[in-house]
Amino acid sequence: MLELILVRHGETTGNLRPTALGTTDLPLTERGRRQASTLARVLGLVPPTAIYTSPLKRAVETAEIIAKPHHMMAETMLDLEERHFGIWENMAVEEIRANYEAEYMAWQQDLPGYVIPQGESAQMCYERNVRFLEEIVSRHTEGKVVVVSHLGCIRNMIAHLLGMGVESGWRFPVENGRICRLQIDENGYAVLTAFNEF
Repeated sequence: MLELILVRHGETTGNLRPTALGTTDLPLTERGRRQASTLARVLGLVPPTAIYTSPLKRAVETAEIIAKPHHMMAETMLDLEERHFGIWENMAVEEIRANYEAEYMAWQQDLPGYVIPQGESAQMCYERNVRFLEEIVSRHTEGKVVVVSHLGCIRNMIAHLLGMGVESGWRFPVENGRICRLQIDENGYAVLTAFNEF
């Protein structure tokens, strides 16, 4: 049995107001570093089998804090990056609506499929997150694997593992510095055993 532990990175300044933070590369705040230290304690004394992280600073820093007590290195995976919001990067919804009205209306007509200019669609992000999962499940059939990523990616991974599509992921409000746990058997059947754990 594989235990997959999905970790949302600690707080950044971009999380202090609701924006399409995406690939805007911000470090953790002091509170975010404290959250990561708490995660390291919550994850316990037994080293995980592996630690994977998004390449964005906020995730890497969280992963490094989690890995440090075990003298481990986290492996960076590009498919764990947050959704690329293109021209909307780090903008609040009201700013997007005011500055890109036509694009905003097109997005509202097709939330999963609309490709943001210079960015990607929700479906595109979902598909690369699924690609990551397929690779990890083929590498690890047992043990405890920690994955440090972002809100959108964690939602996508939970939705996929529970047999749902991209739109179902929006029902999972994962908070900064929180853990979601899933158990995956040898047939790929996944069960969500903890959500937003601290």
